[in-house]
Amino acid sequence: MSIEYRAVWTDRDLQDGLRNSPYSVPSQVSEQTIRTLLSEIQMVTAEAIGAHHRLARDVRGGWLKRNRRVQELHESNRVEGLGPQHLSATKDILESKDAADIQNALNRYAVVRALDTDQRTLDVLGLHGGKLFADDILQGFHDRPIVEIDIRDMHRLIMGNHYSAGRYKVWLNQISGADHVPLTPADTPGAMSALVDWLGETVRNQKLPAVVIAATVHAWLAHIHPFDDGNGRVSRLLANIVVGSQALPPLIVQNAADRTEYINALAISDQGGDLAPLIGVFLRIQKRAIADMRNPDFALKLFEDEIAERSLSVYQRWHRTLQSWLLNLGAELRLRDLHLRLPGDVILGQESYQRISNGSSGEGVVTGGIGNEERYERCRVYLLIDKVQHSTRYSEGEPVLSFLRYGPSPWSRHVYRRLMGRISEVIVRPDPIDGVYVRFGSGRTDHFTPADAASIVAEQLAEDFRMGTAKADYGLVRKPLRNRRTSRVPLDDFNFDNYR
Repeated sequence: MSIEYRAVWTDRDLQDGLRNSPYSVPSQVSEQTIRTLLSEIQMVTAEAIGAHHRLARDVRGGWLKRNRRVQELHESNRVEGLGPQHLSATKDILESKDAADIQNALNRYAVVRALDTDQRTLDVLGLHGGKLFADDILQGFHDRPIVEIDIRDMHRLIMGNHYSAGRYKVWLNQISGADHVPLTPADTPGAMSALVDWLGETVRNQKLPAVVIAATVHAWLAHIHPFDDGNGRVSRLLANIVVGSQALPPLIVQNAADRTEYINALAISDQGGDLAPLIGVFLRIQKRAIADMRNPDFALKLFEDEIAERSLSVYQRWHRTLQSWLLNLGAELRLRDLHLRLPGDVILGQESYQRISNGSSGEGVVTGGIGNEERYERCRVYLLIDKVQHSTRYSEGEPVLSFLRYGPSPWSRHVYRRLMGRISEVIVRPDPIDGVYVRFGSGRTDHFTPADAASIVAEQLAEDFRMGTAKADYGLVRKPLRNRRTSRVPLDDFNFDNYR
């Protein structure tokens, strides 16, 4: 497949390329803001293509590609709470005879439909069938534009024997926990036709960078919500066809590392047509892939460790201690009429832990949240787990905890702003006996027992809520998207069924 690359893009290109889509760059956004974003896109794209070419003749490149495929299918299902919990189970399914039958069958849907097996296995095999079909589309992407039947066929393969497989919705569907009201069934075919027409025109004339096109079609399809179920999985496959057409690595949204930012970015694209946060999530994922291509031995080791389901003892100790300390923090916050929510049992996955400990930049994970909407309206504090920034003398490389508030601004890739509060960083050491180091906003760092640290941090956070420091900043609010009936971005991002 011959691919021509366009290397330079301007702010005018961005505005012109988004024409005829629901998205645009608001007039109040400065040219410098857009140029900075485009410059980062151009840099990441060039680095990814260069790393791809360097790895193409390396045997490790083939292994890395196969591993990424397993990870892509596994993580796409896990974002929706589907499929097996462990990566090793997904790998085993994809190496089974059933998966080979799907790959060899002309009518893959019939194969999946006939399988007599558990639902989690069907989740993997269905998405595998959709991915194989997406690969076929990718091979001819520059010669034949995607049409609606292609998207419906991907959905048909993903959903298997589900009653809605391959069919647009016939009833008005809703997104649980979100303000966004998807389009009506009557409006869906016209909206999908507009989407594929825009995609074909934009790709044919190279109007936008691939990562912007991918973000646009993903957000647009999720906004339309054309299917009763499976919208997120189809959106991610479609986005990966776009980036794959430019030899860029797949966008693997990791359940443990990316989900919170990803869901919030989609909510913002729904609310005001602002794609920058979703572009930011995709750039972060691309940078992670570039790091893997530059150091394939490290990437392959991470994959093998997760497949073997063995955790480094230091990670186990640190994660167990962090969980225990967060339970204490939650109890202290309740005494101060605040609530701590976490997305699940895994606060930070082993892969992200190793990347952060290895010094990788941009690996910080936003997770959970603190708030009480009834008492502190529009206030929310998020937890950021990242490499140490200031208290380096007290850390041995383990990730540190700091706090963010909700504060997107128009066409900024960052959804959050650092909470300029009374606590700057919290270092929870792997062994409870080592205690907790707390860096205050004043710059002073003190050492406490875990119990005392939980009480002190909770009190300081409560004061940030009382003084309004934790207030959300809705700087992005502007004219809503077409067909949007509501205009508020939900602060509660703990329902992750929104964009399946």
